[in-house]
Amino acid sequence: MKLLPKFALLSIGVAAVPLAIAGYSSIRVSQAALREAIYDHEVLLARQISEYVSSQLSNLQSTLSVETRILDLTRVGGTLPTAQALRKFLQLVYHQSDDFSVVALLDTEGQPVVQAAFQSVAPRNDSFGTHEIVSTDDVAQLPGHVSVEAVLRDGSAVGTIFLAGSAHVPHVVLAVRYQGVADEDPRIIVAAVSLRRIADHLASLSSIDTDMLLLDRESRTVASGRALGAARPEPKRLPQGKPGSLPPEWFVAEYPSHGHSVIGAYVPALTFGLGVVVERWVESALRPARRLGWTTIYWVGVAAFVAAVVGAALARSLASRVGTLVQGARNIAQGQLDAEIDVASNDELGELAKAFNSMASSLSAARSEILLRNEEIRGWNVTLEKRVDDKTNELRDAQDLLLRSRSLAAIGSLGAGVAHEINNPLTGVLGLAQILLADLPEGHPVRPLIKDIEEQATRIQGIVANLLRFSQKQSGEHFRPFDLSEVVHDALELCGTKALADAGIAVVKHIPSPSPLIRGSALQVQAALIQLIQNARAAMDSGGTLTLETTQPDDKLLRLRVSDTGHGIKPEQLSRIFDPFFTTKAQRTDTGIGLSMVHKIIEDHEATIRVESQVGQGTTFWLTFPIAEGASLLA
Repeated sequence: MKLLPKFALLSIGVAAVPLAIAGYSSIRVSQAALREAIYDHEVLLARQISEYVSSQLSNLQSTLSVETRILDLTRVGGTLPTAQALRKFLQLVYHQSDDFSVVALLDTEGQPVVQAAFQSVAPRNDSFGTHEIVSTDDVAQLPGHVSVEAVLRDGSAVGTIFLAGSAHVPHVVLAVRYQGVADEDPRIIVAAVSLRRIADHLASLSSIDTDMLLLDRESRTVASGRALGAARPEPKRLPQGKPGSLPPEWFVAEYPSHGHSVIGAYVPALTFGLGVVVERWVESALRPARRLGWTTIYWVGVAAFVAAVVGAALARSLASRVGTLVQGARNIAQGQLDAEIDVASNDELGELAKAFNSMASSLSAARSEILLRNEEIRGWNVTLEKRVDDKTNELRDAQDLLLRSRSLAAIGSLGAGVAHEINNPLTGVLGLAQILLADLPEGHPVRPLIKDIEEQATRIQGIVANLLRFSQKQSGEHFRPFDLSEVVHDALELCGTKALADAGIAVVKHIPSPSPLIRGSALQVQAALIQLIQNARAAMDSGGTLTLETTQPDDKLLRLRVSDTGHGIKPEQLSRIFDPFFTTKAQRTDTGIGLSMVHKIIEDHEATIRVESQVGQGTTFWLTFPIAEGASLLA
């Protein structure tokens, strides 16, 4: 590392690190203080809401207790009034508060004494209040939500939470005991109290990151600041509570809720079997502390920047002189031995500059001598390597050509001898077979055997004829200039373009017509192309693409490319494909001399053949012919 960044880092370490430590400590302390303040605020808010809920329900319960005294005043002659008067009394109690949705009078068996007071349809007149609209089914289930025994024993009781009305508004059941004269059975006044007012109060206190929840005694959410109720109250799992019950004591804690980490404060209102939870997202609650953290980071960055500027200014002078020495040393290392370092002072750095200049002079002289010798050796090595590579390639090509020529010559000599020895007896066998076939009637049982003898003898004649071509040209065959494009066209026609298409093989031909003339036998070249096309078709048994294209590597050569997308040839077999009688085909009729004949024909035309193949991708043959003298070039 250079001096300039070192001084800058040192300044940053001295100025910014203590500030960063102080800022980090301040952030941690502020977060702890803020978290404690939030805890206290959440608990205070939960207590206020709990007191509000208890106050609302206590007032309504007191209203019911007062109404029992009014009921006692309605006695006529020591007995309760008629059923009609009791219904009017229940209507009077019902209209005492809009929070009453149903008011009923029950006996000691929990059965209604008279018809309950409620509204099943919206009133036409606003003087009837804004009571919740409930159905007769909701009224029928009211007695099941209060414990008659608890009311008779304690004088009052709070029932369970249930949902009533089309909007599924949560209701709490309040019940008080009415005791008349001593010999009379007590009665129970039961009221279903709507929690809509409490839910609206929770909604007014809630925000996007703060929610107020009202839980029943089974720890189910019956109202919140974001939703009044649901078809089924959702269980709320509190960190210090047991499933299905409310914690008996208040607490404040952090826990996950609906995908957010929240600070939750819980305060019970056990008198009415309810609990209040205030939840606030930790992320938004601690946002001021995070802003303090970003402010601290900002000022730490400012301090680091100022420290870096000051350190850079202090180190600039020294770094400039040292940089000059470093650049001079780098120039020497790169071979610029003629560059000199300016000596700006007589101190240690000046002496070091003089030593560099002296060393550079010595190295320059030595390098000149070494470079001269290296250039001479490099020139000899390049010439020698090129000559060795050229001779090696020439020797390898000549050896391959010699071996293949010897092999083909040996086959030719063998074919000539075999043809001489085999043709005469083979002609007799074939003639006798044909005579027998002419004499035997069509349905004779021996006729198929004689026919097979004739076919095999004809096949032997074809093999012998092919062997003869290794040793001599066909009789009467003379080389003359011909157009390769016409030969390619005729070869495709003889192989059957429709048959190729039926086999799923697409033929792509890029051969200008006319092409430069080459000298040779059009029939022999045609036979070689037919053999290559047939091999390509056999390799593409599932279809593919056959490409024929001519190019001119130079003005004296014409190159034909025959390429297929078939199975390809294995690397270990590629060097043997031109060997006579070598074949990879499974048909017993294949003799393995097709490509040997192709090689022989190309060699007779003083041309070359080269092959490349990859298994699964296809095979490509390059046939390079010399252009006949005086032939026109390709455009």
